[in-house]
Amino acid sequence: MLLHGASDGFLCRALLTTLTGAARDWYSRLKSNSIDTFEEFGEDLVRHFMSSRRPRKTAASLMAMRQGDDEPLKAFVGRFNREALQVQNLEPSATTNAILAGAKSNEFRRAVTRRNPLFLADLMAGVEEYISVEETLAALNSNQRRA
Repeated sequence: MLLHGASDGFLCRALLTTLTGAARDWYSRLKSNSIDTFEEFGEDLVRHFMSSRRPRKTAASLMAMRQGDDEPLKAFVGRFNREALQVQNLEPSATTNAILAGAKSNEFRRAVTRRNPLFLADLMAGVEEYISVEETLAALNSNQRRA
């Protein structure tokens, strides 16, 4: 619409069709002629809903993650990966350091450190390999106890 030279008033009214929930309620409570430009409208909208924004995830937030006492490594790594996907421009070394700091198993730390992963794919391949071995050993121990 901007390319076609639509007026600010038209842009503000057209935007209403895309708003839902609280944003639509906020829009409907605006006083007539209280906004002069589409730019002003956007600024007011952002200012009003600023407190609803989720804070950006950082490498520091990954460093604070810890594997729970009863949490399997697989669950921790899944949770870690979901958080890591939200961090922009994450360095592989920061990822490695964070996952090593958060994992509770020293054996896991040694296994990852031995691989010396340079890329995230290398790190995750090592993690998956360790989890696979851990799950296989747990299944074998469970079968031996039953026998």
